[in-house]
Amino acid sequence: MASIVMTVTFIGLTLIRMPVSMAIGIATLPPLLMLHRDLIVLPQFMLQGVHSTALLAVPFFILAGNLFSVLGLSKRIWNFAQAAVRHIRGGLGHVMVVANMIFSGISGSALADAAALGLIGIPAMERAGYRRSFAAALTLCSSVIGPMIPPSINLIIYGIIAQVSIGRLFLGGLVPGFIIALAMMTTVYLIALSGREPCPILPRAPARETAIAFAVSLPAMLVPIVVVLGMGFGIITPTEVGIFATVYALVLGAFYREASLAELYRSLCSSTRTAVNIMFIIAVSTVAGWVYTYDGTSQHVAQWLFALSANKYVLLLLINAFLLVLGFILEPIPMLILAAPIVLPLAQRIGVDLVHFGVLVSFNITLGILHPPVGIGLYVMTNVARVRYEDLVLACLPFFVPLLLCLILFSCVPELSLWLPNLVMGKSPV
Repeated sequence: MASIVMTVTFIGLTLIRMPVSMAIGIATLPPLLMLHRDLIVLPQFMLQGVHSTALLAVPFFILAGNLFSVLGLSKRIWNFAQAAVRHIRGGLGHVMVVANMIFSGISGSALADAAALGLIGIPAMERAGYRRSFAAALTLCSSVIGPMIPPSINLIIYGIIAQVSIGRLFLGGLVPGFIIALAMMTTVYLIALSGREPCPILPRAPARETAIAFAVSLPAMLVPIVVVLGMGFGIITPTEVGIFATVYALVLGAFYREASLAELYRSLCSSTRTAVNIMFIIAVSTVAGWVYTYDGTSQHVAQWLFALSANKYVLLLLINAFLLVLGFILEPIPMLILAAPIVLPLAQRIGVDLVHFGVLVSFNITLGILHPPVGIGLYVMTNVARVRYEDLVLACLPFFVPLLLCLILFSCVPELSLWLPNLVMGKSPV
């Protein structure tokens, strides 16, 4: 009963546009009073929720992503992607997907990727003859690659909650990330082939131009390589990777000399606000997670699901459907923290590997930025691209099909998530 009261209160508060962080915190008060708990446990749970060394990586990755953006590295990545794939049918559509895939290895955030590359790529696509709404939709939908390719803020938070190796999770997201990129590029190719969207093809770049663009963007692409090798072989921790990425961005900034001190200050302020908001959400969501656990919500949901089917993969698809529905009303990080106490015991009960499950959850909750009514990515992209909300939603529809098919594929073929971490780090103990 307490969990139902908390959920209804939270949904009601979000519907009246209260900030998610405040809505979660206020929604936990009625159930604590119903359970006759002293409210002193509220700050105690909040402190416990953020008392993790690995969480220190989150603000550093946020800052590194913002720094790479203001230092002009997103433009260099776009230029390299353009030189590499602009001649394929679909033209700059493929460029946007490849640029998102590369930038994913720097920011760890889908929204950061969409905003940074949208400012550069959308005007370039429009000048080349693409519809602005299509360019904005492609930018947003291909940004879901971000939380899959390391470093990933979603996977760091999941690893802390589920007590799973973050290094294994990072490696587990690589192959699915490339598959999503391939699915998006295939969709762009088919759209261009059908003539539904004008997708002009640019001439193939000379080998010299491609080589120069690669050399210029190479410093930025070293970050994901360091992340994969360092964490895959257990050399560095997530926090150390975040610090490295931040310091590396500042060193590159001093070398390129493209950002002013005012831009660096604004980047620092923006990163601080984002990090504080995420940490506060994690803190208050810890209290909500305790309420769900205390109230036995996971057991109730498990009984309902097992009444529908006993097949492992059917149940996994039902869990995915449950998370997709939550994505209609929740932002990714609050959804991850609130849903974890419910879905993690279910995954363990049906024998799903927690690394495989973490990759699924990260991808699933990221899809929530694409669909209304919450769809925070839709609101970000309407501001970045200056397009109507309705036009953007309609332009995103063709890309939902490959993304949902990828989710089903990853659910049914766990080896796609487990092959690389098992190869590099050995099989995890059962």
